[in-house]
Amino acid sequence: MGLPQQPLNQAKRIVIKLGTQVVIESDGPLAGMLALERLAGLARQCAELAKGGREVILVSSGAVGLGRQMLSKILSGREKLFLTEKQACAAVGQNQLMDTWRTLFGHYGLSTAQVLLTAMDFADRRHYLNLRQTLETLLKWGVIPVINENDSVSTMELREEGYVKGFGDNDKLSALVASKLEADLLVILTNVDGIYTDNPFTNPDAERIPLIESFQALQSIQTSGQSKLGRGGMGSKLEAARIAAISGIRTYIISGLKERPLAALLGEADAQDSGTLVLPQAAISKKKRWIGASGYHGVIIVNEGARAALMEKQASLLPVGIVGIEGEFSAQQVVSVQDERRTEIGRGLTHFSSEEIDLIKGLTSDRIAEVLNGKSAKREEVIHRSNLVIFQEYGV
Repeated sequence: MGLPQQPLNQAKRIVIKLGTQVVIESDGPLAGMLALERLAGLARQCAELAKGGREVILVSSGAVGLGRQMLSKILSGREKLFLTEKQACAAVGQNQLMDTWRTLFGHYGLSTAQVLLTAMDFADRRHYLNLRQTLETLLKWGVIPVINENDSVSTMELREEGYVKGFGDNDKLSALVASKLEADLLVILTNVDGIYTDNPFTNPDAERIPLIESFQALQSIQTSGQSKLGRGGMGSKLEAARIAAISGIRTYIISGLKERPLAALLGEADAQDSGTLVLPQAAISKKKRWIGASGYHGVIIVNEGARAALMEKQASLLPVGIVGIEGEFSAQQVVSVQDERRTEIGRGLTHFSSEEIDLIKGLTSDRIAEVLNGKSAKREEVIHRSNLVIFQEYGV
């Protein structure tokens, strides 16, 4: 069961993520342009929250799509763009996007701050601590942070395939921001009114799920497909809810196309009348919150015996249970721990680099010193239990 429920209008620190479908018009003569009327309404509701003593952080998508529309003469007839072209579109669109938010919030006497992030800002603890201090200061001053991935320099969100270790999309970015700032609530505004039993665009019998108390209930839900303009789909929104749940944070997924999608936060409506509220399962320490909800530098693949020991016996990860690694990483960096079916078991802070693990994988701990020429002789575990977050222990 989840943690005790509280009305959404009692949430003090709120992260609100706006999908591309919400930020940009998808149809009609204004397709590809900013949905100014919709954004003005959302800014007005956010201002109501801020004026009522609530802290609001926006995670706004739309820079790439907006930049592409602004460069339509140059990109005329192009269906797909190269990575560098997407980055260039992001650089153009982000400027216009921030100008719009600055103007809209300025009508209510509120200042905005642009915060562009890469996955390294979360995966590196020093970067994360500096980022947290900056955001805390902005909130103390009553400034509205407007966050986006730094697409013009980061390839992690823009790649469509291949091994990536970053956000993947702004849904996950918003969950990480909520986790790091210890928010009370994550709101994901999308083009669908919550989570359904199936894809509501293809199955007319799909039913909205108003409340999710356990992630086990999600196993049979169809999450295929993604939005027309954005990179995220319902699967990425459930992943965001999982990240938030690890940190003891509720997630509210609702259509941003509604007239007043933040009505439940303002005490004007019941959260279960629309959208989907996902309850957290448990809260964990700040250190484990950072480990479990961060991006990761690489992957450690374990055999079935190690998987069982980690999940059932609360064991540390020893080299004998490791069958492979992916990526390059240093000691004291966050890695993803996955089984041979490539299911993610959890995340941990490794004692060894990828180069060292490649040498000691499959070996018993008493051979570590011998193989590494005496280095790290006192370390028997690749990941100590105190630096390991196993997802199933927190219901996610």
